[in-house]
Amino acid sequence: MKKNSINTLLYIALTTKEIQYAFKRFSADLKTDVPVESLGILLAVHHHNSTDVIQQDIAEIIKKDKSAVLRQIDSLEEKNLIQRMVDPNDRRKNIIKITGKGMKLIGKVSAKMDELYALLSEGLDASETETFHKVLNHLRSKAKTL
Repeated sequence: MKKNSINTLLYIALTTKEIQYAFKRFSADLKTDVPVESLGILLAVHHHNSTDVIQQDIAEIIKKDKSAVLRQIDSLEEKNLIQRMVDPNDRRKNIIKITGKGMKLIGKVSAKMDELYALLSEGLDASETETFHKVLNHLRSKAKTL
């Protein structure tokens, strides 16, 4: 059982990487100079836009080191995709907000992600897709507790 579990986890990791590379190729026509990793930050901020998102929150969401996240935030800010605002409750923190230009890019990226998912999930029926999502959510929830 243990050997199969390791192989399954490796298979999941390799599949995730393959999908990331497929997205890079699939979204090349967006002609953006924003790396996929930085797009992840932009999407993470957008996903949590109802609350104030700070650098630490982003690092925890995307499971990256704070200094790596800071470099990507700097790059996104230089491209006018996000802006930092001082937290009025704690001047040591910067709240990250998405600009209008960033929102336009998120719209394009989200549309590409939807297109790619439709292609990748072609041939699966609704119950298979539902089971797939259920298994992914289960694995993710369990992994968070470890």
